[in-house]
Amino acid sequence: MAQNIDPKVVLGAIGDEVNLFINTLRDKGGKRFGRAFVVAGFMVFAAYAGVYMPPQAKSARLQSQIDKAKALSDFGDRYKDLRDQLNAAYKGLPAIGDREQWLSNSVRDSLSVAGLVTEDFKPVREQEMNGLIFQASGVTLTLKFSEFFDWLLRIESAKPMLHVQSIEISKKKEQVGLNGAAAEIATVIPKKRFR
Repeated sequence: MAQNIDPKVVLGAIGDEVNLFINTLRDKGGKRFGRAFVVAGFMVFAAYAGVYMPPQAKSARLQSQIDKAKALSDFGDRYKDLRDQLNAAYKGLPAIGDREQWLSNSVRDSLSVAGLVTEDFKPVREQEMNGLIFQASGVTLTLKFSEFFDWLLRIESAKPMLHVQSIEISKKKEQVGLNGAAAEIATVIPKKRFR
């Protein structure tokens, strides 16, 4: 069963004890209690230095280690994300081992799948810049616009990446329903793949 404590009574008792202490200190003087004050001060300092400070220092050291571990974890996650982005970009590009015939073979394959025949197939031109090899080739065709559109979609969605760099379309006056088309197809090959 809980007892009701009257705060006025408690505060009155504390006030009486404080008054007794002050009156005793005034009557007997501070020298008489000097040794007790020194011992009490030493005990407070010893308790602070021996009980409170070591756990605080250990807690600060552990928090520092936790912060370092969190930073390492964040850097590791960021590295993995960047590495995955880089690998995804590499998957979209041809390998350096395919450098010789890849572009011409890929364009030729896309034309044969669409059932198209070229009038002119320009040889592959290369340019190296900043660790990348840029390849380009030109194709001239006579075809219907719908066939040309389907072929362009096939080129642009090819894996590894092919890119239509330029297109020129003209109507063939002598052949109704057919168009003359010239397209420049390009790709990029990285010389070195970073891991």
